[in-house]
Amino acid sequence: MRELFRQYQEAVTAIIMLRAFRHAGDAMPYRYQLLEIPTEIFDPIREAPLEMFQRDGPVIPCELDDKPAAIVAVDRSDAKITIRRIQLSACTVHTEWRLE
Repeated sequence: MRELFRQYQEAVTAIIMLRAFRHAGDAMPYRYQLLEIPTEIFDPIREAPLEMFQRDGPVIPCELDDKPAAIVAVDRSDAKITIRRIQLSACTVHTEWRLE
């Protein structure tokens, strides 16, 4: 897992995310936001003790500049990695626009 994230960070410098905000689940978006998530949020994974990876479904908290940045959860049953609770303060908001 550590090696996987090291390779990912060497290949990619940021993750781009387009967020859509809706008043209701099936409504048209009223606002969009384009974010850049730095891959540095994964640095703690590369330094995490091996014990964190021993249990099934490890959850690894990630900090950036000594502040919570995200939580990475690993689901080994289908080899899925989920990034949760990404803090906006750890990201760069490139643009935001409203449709109303």
